[in-house]
Amino acid sequence: MKRHRIVLVAVALGALVLSGAAFGASAHSSGATVVTTKKMSFGTILVTSSGQTLYLDTADKPGHPACTGGCLSVWPPLKANGKPKAAGSAKSSLLGTTKIARGVVQVTYNGHQLYTFASDTKSNPTSGEGISDFYVVNPNGTKITSTTTKKPSKNPGY
Repeated sequence: MKRHRIVLVAVALGALVLSGAAFGASAHSSGATVVTTKKMSFGTILVTSSGQTLYLDTADKPGHPACTGGCLSVWPPLKANGKPKAAGSAKSSLLGTTKIARGVVQVTYNGHQLYTFASDTKSNPTSGEGISDFYVVNPNGTKITSTTTKKPSKNPGY
């Protein structure tokens, strides 16, 4: 009986620790989504607060993303958490949001929906540049193109 109580107490403490960790993660992530800037080989570009490159899809129409279904696993939308905030050279006047599938709210910049690229890495943080219709974004909210961009006939992963 005593051993049974010890096990129950251990399970209860473990659950408490796990729920505390989950609460901490929620509380930490409850801050507003931040769009900031970083100097790269393309010039100054938009990035997330964690430094991920942000892209726009030139095939998007306002309120109607061209990237849907499997495309979203390759090009995850930048989801809004509260009212987005600008940092660095990003302009708060160009930030906005739009509702996309299933009640998700996506951050926009100068009317363009913002995405990250699943294949970007620390050593190649702009690997999505020029793939299909996706381009990195400058602080004025326009696409940046380079003379070395690749343009495959279709998006990878879908």
